[in-house]
Amino acid sequence: MVSVSNGDCRICGVKLGKTAMKNHVLKKHADEANGEVCGLFKIEGAYNKNYWLLVDVAIDKPLSVLDSFLRQIWLECCEHLSAFRVGNSEIEKNRKISSLPIGAIFTHEYDFGSTTELLITIVAGVRRPKQRDAVRLLARNTPPVRTCVKCGASATQICTECMYDSENPFFCDACCEEHNEIHECALPAVNSPRMGVCGYDGEHDVWDI
Repeated sequence: MVSVSNGDCRICGVKLGKTAMKNHVLKKHADEANGEVCGLFKIEGAYNKNYWLLVDVAIDKPLSVLDSFLRQIWLECCEHLSAFRVGNSEIEKNRKISSLPIGAIFTHEYDFGSTTELLITIVAGVRRPKQRDAVRLLARNTPPVRTCVKCGASATQICTECMYDSENPFFCDACCEEHNEIHECALPAVNSPRMGVCGYDGEHDVWDI
């Protein structure tokens, strides 16, 4: 079964829930004197909000830098197209972060066939020490603990056929080999709302290390 824990602050290591983590970041890590001005973004799986990120993004950068970050940490499998949207209206990726108001809520879609949709909220304006990268990961949900449906060991694989009609489609490596004699559709169990979709295996995600 899947058990979703809280999240980890990537700056100080504290473990908190999503809302408490947002408040923690705003209180402890958002007011660097003379730092660069950023937007604080909360990003969640649109259909599974147990997957979440808090990031800050320099306001002089375009939305394309956030698209690239999301592809790396959560989405990229086959170089699919993507888009930011407010309702049915697309937001151009060259639009500057500074042009988006605090409190704005919009979506990000990756892959217009087997789409993974994210919900994005600009929480606040913040200041941070100068960074090399435009997008900085501040906090992320702790990787879910999953157990093998067959033996109860830690699960490492998800069956992409069973995931739509089984309460627990997860397997350890050994049980997955046996299961694959029937269903040859296993993918790694990863910390992403795109888990089990298309060919996503999390290979670009270096933030879970």
